[in-house]
Amino acid sequence: MTTRIPVLEPRRRGLERDVDRKYEADEEMQEAMHYCDILKAYAHYATHCFQIFNKLEDDFYRIPKLQQSLVPMFDKKMKAIRACVGANQTFIRNILDQRAAFMNSDRINYDWVYRQNRRIKPGDMDKVKSTLKQCVRDWSAEGKDERKQCYGPILQELEKLFPNPSTKTKVLVPGSGLARLVWEVASMGFHAQGNEFSYFMLLCSYTILNCTKKPNVHRIFPFVHITRNIHSPKHQLASVRFPDVNPVNLPKDSLSMVAGDFQEIYQDQVEEWDCVASCFFLDTANNVIEYVRLISSLLKIGGYWINFGPLLYHYSGMYDEISIELSWEEIKPCLKHYNLELIREEIRKPATYCMDPNSMMKTEYRCLSFTCRKTAKTPKESPNPRYRRSKPGDPVNPGNTGSAPATGGQQNSNKSGPSRSGSSTHGKRKNGQDGRGPGKLANS
Repeated sequence: MTTRIPVLEPRRRGLERDVDRKYEADEEMQEAMHYCDILKAYAHYATHCFQIFNKLEDDFYRIPKLQQSLVPMFDKKMKAIRACVGANQTFIRNILDQRAAFMNSDRINYDWVYRQNRRIKPGDMDKVKSTLKQCVRDWSAEGKDERKQCYGPILQELEKLFPNPSTKTKVLVPGSGLARLVWEVASMGFHAQGNEFSYFMLLCSYTILNCTKKPNVHRIFPFVHITRNIHSPKHQLASVRFPDVNPVNLPKDSLSMVAGDFQEIYQDQVEEWDCVASCFFLDTANNVIEYVRLISSLLKIGGYWINFGPLLYHYSGMYDEISIELSWEEIKPCLKHYNLELIREEIRKPATYCMDPNSMMKTEYRCLSFTCRKTAKTPKESPNPRYRRSKPGDPVNPGNTGSAPATGGQQNSNKSGPSRSGSSTHGKRKNGQDGRGPGKLANS
């Protein structure tokens, strides 16, 4: 039998609550604590996986010996699984080596914050695994079909609308994940800027974009965690190499990445963008109408919004979160109100998201694919900054009839509740962190 790896000792939750209360009003410290939570989740990936597989192995050895003998390769498979997890942790160490890239506060002692006895959330561990699968979708040869489904319509439309691309044409990609769509737009000759809120995604994309100098240098086993709907053990143990391209092969000054909340960072960039290209992003809003308003305000008159994705609505079912859940037919009048002319509309476009191609189960979205052209200035409004539900005792502002941009709490990039893949972050980050060059700030 395989030697057991001891489980993590229980976290002292009382001490954790004391630390949280002490710094409750300190946004910078709260942000640092959340960032260190993400680092801990990455660092404990292998230990977490081993705990799960230890339990599965223990369960197997509880069944009768005769039944165990019917699966003679079980021990060998479990040994291979642990080796795959170890290989994944090796790649994760590369990510953790870049942790200083997002330690933006000079007054915070991040080592002290990291040492605080805050428990690792199970949901954060799921997001680490999902980030590994996102590497397949965005940066491997195996993800080519998914990228063709989702990014293909956007890139084709860009080529049609801007037949002579140049870095003077600015394209914004909100909710950019691991930044492959941003990279593809930049490689066409545009100036592309990605915006992402999730530290899980930001750390991984930073490693790929800034620290990877040639193709296929990383190797992971993205489906090793999946124990259901498997046709063969070899599918669970399948490896993937990435990136399938050299990330540094781009025109100079053609790509930047900005970290932070989309609505916080871009609310003042009125008519600065030629195009907004959104993929699996529109339904990450608490208030989808506010996304429409903001995207309209960002575009120059005559600029374009190209969108692809479903309407999953990530905050659906979360009682303490506002969630405005509209059908496509209800959204279309909002486009008109904000002077976005719908010039192309395709519905029920099939697409998958981080799917294991060998799985016995398949989830397929039937996505919206549309293009809007901005025809006039965006109507001025006074947005209400609240996007969480009010709690008893909270002040109210009954005179404000504007829509609600996000200013705090959790902004899901893909993730809690009904989800495609895992990652979300906490708090406000108004300044951008450029993903092409350590410490450099993008213009935001």
